Amino acid sequence: MGDANAMNFVNWLLYGLAALAALGVVGFVYRRRETAGPGRSLLVVFRWLVLAVVLLLLFDPRLPAASRVGRRTMALVDGSLSMQLPAGAAAPRGTTRWQRAVAEARRVGGPVLVFGDATRPVRPDSLAALVPTAGESRLLPALQAASEAGVGRAVVITDGGIQDTASVARWLPRLGLDVEMRRVVDAPVPNRALAEVEAAPWAEGAKPFSVRASVAATPGTSGPVTVVVRQGAKVLAQQAVNTPAPGRLQAATLTFTPEAPKGGGVVRYDVSIQGGDDVPADDARSIYVFVGEHPAGIALISFQPDWEPRFLAPVLEQALGLPVRGFLQIAPGRYVTVGSGLESGHAATDADVRRALAEAELVVLHAVGPAAPAWAKDAARSGARVLAFPTGSGADVGLPVTLGSPIQAEWYLAPEVPPSPLAPLLTPLPSTDGIPPLGSLHPVQPPAGSWAPLMAGRGRRGGAASPIAVAGTTGDRRWVVATGDGYWQWAFRGGDGRDLYRRLWSALAGWLVQERRPLAAAAIRPVERSVPRGEPIRWSAAGLAADSVRLRVQTEAGAAAADTALPVARGDTATLAALAPGHYRYQARAFSGGKPVASADGAFTVESYSPEFIRPLVASGALRAAGTGLGPEEPAHGQGRPIHATPIPYILILLLLSTEWVLRRRWGLR
Repeated sequence: MGDANAMNFVNWLLYGLAALAALGVVGFVYRRRETAGPGRSLLVVFRWLVLAVVLLLLFDPRLPAASRVGRRTMALVDGSLSMQLPAGAAAPRGTTRWQRAVAEARRVGGPVLVFGDATRPVRPDSLAALVPTAGESRLLPALQAASEAGVGRAVVITDGGIQDTASVARWLPRLGLDVEMRRVVDAPVPNRALAEVEAAPWAEGAKPFSVRASVAATPGTSGPVTVVVRQGAKVLAQQAVNTPAPGRLQAATLTFTPEAPKGGGVVRYDVSIQGGDDVPADDARSIYVFVGEHPAGIALISFQPDWEPRFLAPVLEQALGLPVRGFLQIAPGRYVTVGSGLESGHAATDADVRRALAEAELVVLHAVGPAAPAWAKDAARSGARVLAFPTGSGADVGLPVTLGSPIQAEWYLAPEVPPSPLAPLLTPLPSTDGIPPLGSLHPVQPPAGSWAPLMAGRGRRGGAASPIAVAGTTGDRRWVVATGDGYWQWAFRGGDGRDLYRRLWSALAGWLVQERRPLAAAAIRPVERSVPRGEPIRWSAAGLAADSVRLRVQTEAGAAAADTALPVARGDTATLAALAPGHYRYQARAFSGGKPVASADGAFTVESYSPEFIRPLVASGALRAAGTGLGPEEPAHGQGRPIHATPIPYILILLLLSTEWVLRRRWGLR
């Protein structure tokens, strides 16, 4: 007996034991728990048969297939974006891969499944009217669906750009399918693409600024290529690079001097490959950069090495849509920049930090204490918008609170949200069971009129709770003082902790800048101004306590693309359905309780680029070779239709339960 048959025998043995156990349980219930009466043995049989069928569904054996002869053939057609590309030199000019796939599916006949990022059945006569738009090429779910439908032969019609080939190779021997792959293109179309574009989110006018663009190419593509960055029709920089080998990237660094709009603002730069090729959709990308003479934004200064700035900076930047200039002190008067991408890791002087501090609308002081420079203490004492993480008493640097010595313990977040201006944004809290405790907490003597967003206590069983932060106003000044240590662990662990970390600091930052209308308006914006093709567009309304956002979106030519009201989920995010690739303008208004709380306008881009256009093509025989795992000694393993994919067990369960219920009622049982 082969291994497959032995395993099959073990499964049936386990099923038999489980069914006997179910019979014992049902017999005990009817003999000991039910009222005595006629027909109990028959009712035991009906109840046990129901459980036996349910157990059979859990074990999910396959119905035996008597022969492969006569079993159905199904066409699996690739519906990804790359199927819009030309079919190649061997096909008539203008013929796309999709047109060849439709003709091939008609020749195969039988039912059709279209696969991509999802799998769906399609009538063969409706294929020609479809447009392949999927951003992925996942074949395995389609093969699994064909196997469960009892199909014996699957003909995969594709250009070969399948991204889950390794998973298919592992699963195919178990599916019991004869698989044939028919490629609708003989060779990849020569194509260069801008696979990656990286740039800092903000720039200072009249100072050099760099954009890094990486070029990828398909096999058979060679020669130099020029990468260009433009603002509108004006060429700002260009660089020639060699076409990389397939599977590699060739980077180009384009440096130019941006011009700041009056008062500063977000500027779109278009990066493209000069001259183009047969696939223009992946030859251009767009980036959005906040450019100002001295860009007002967020200054984050940390006076001791810690993970907190690393996690806090991107949350603040995303919440407010403002540039974050971060600095980590490595020695008195010496700093290194903190941030993402190209703006991180540069040396900075005391003068650089002081200038960023003077220009910032929001100041974040991390690990500020008695040893901090005088200018940092001045910012803590008199800054208009300050978020501070003190190491001492707070009062020793001019903060309007007095903190006691930190108490080292495991401080667990309390599940109740105290009354505060942020309560609507933080309610409901996720489950606090999986959120790591803070390592220490300062006892605090908050001034009159201050409030706490959340509380924490020693131990999970409750007890006295202390604020994890204190916020308040002093005249026109707004401030927040963090009283704990180790908030970053929430974000590091992911899940509910990461969500809570983002919600807490986004809400506090939004409250800090709420009264400054230009900054509050910046909070209503797309989370990403360059949106990946085919993905929904997420909108941020951080710190506004908004319950809905009214959006009007127009194309670059002025045509209406969307006019809708979106509910705000989890206090700060709304989602708009995916739009076609292109450049768009938007007008947004945030509402709370039917009253407008902020408005904004701006631009965003839905990219035409997709990795589908440069995905490597697998060989025509790859899938046929992967399916040869079935040997002559395993005639039943992996063949036939799984029982859960047939209507028989569900009909049996319905009939048996109905019969048992009728007989119970007739014999006086409830």
